[in-house]
Amino acid sequence: MKVTRWFLAAMVFCLVLSSSDVNAQQGKGGGKGMDQEKLLQQLAARVQKLEDMIEIQKLQSQYAYLLFTQRYDKIPDLFAKRAEGIQVEFSDSGVYLGYEGVRRLYKAFEATKEVAGFFTLHMTVNPYIVIAKDGQSAKSAWLSPGAASNGQAARWIWGPYYVDYAKEDGAWKIRRTCFAPLFRNEYEKSWLTSVDHGTVTKGLPSKPDLPPTLYRPFDKNRKDMFKDSPPLPQPY
Repeated sequence: MKVTRWFLAAMVFCLVLSSSDVNAQQGKGGGKGMDQEKLLQQLAARVQKLEDMIEIQKLQSQYAYLLFTQRYDKIPDLFAKRAEGIQVEFSDSGVYLGYEGVRRLYKAFEATKEVAGFFTLHMTVNPYIVIAKDGQSAKSAWLSPGAASNGQAARWIWGPYYVDYAKEDGAWKIRRTCFAPLFRNEYEKSWLTSVDHGTVTKGLPSKPDLPPTLYRPFDKNRKDMFKDSPPLPQPY
């Protein structure tokens, strides 16, 4: 049994106990009693939302782990197949559209397995998740401290993730994901002095469907650096 299921059972038990108190007060001429069915529905909805939050965080963590451990063939399984607007984008990669675009991109990543010392680590922390009222989709923003190596150079890669999700056949899937790092500078230098924030397009045999939309790496001469950053998702 999931922890949240146990939590629901515990809350229902508490509700039953409290309803006994209400009934006792009604017998003493107390106010209007609780609508138990309505309260149970509200409680079940809140627990479902908590479960959805946990499943979405597990999904995002699974993505990060598969990318880090180079299990690229498993990553498309984390994406929705029937939802509208399926796409993936990171750094200056450009936008890959549709489920076939997702498969094409991560198939191209297979070549990195042959690069000695290659790894990509994109952790996702500070989750800000908003689930739609109907419980069938969600939007989120994360922050990602990370690092990478191509066997010849090491880089810090830090920045925000913007990820949308869709529920298909009762399971949460990634619908749209965009990683727009603030900097991809060399390990030996700070982002303040680095003039090379790197590119992810070299060595990828697959071409994107659209040019990049959000990648604007750190520039010490740029003011109001985040004016073009997407806002946090709002309730919908």
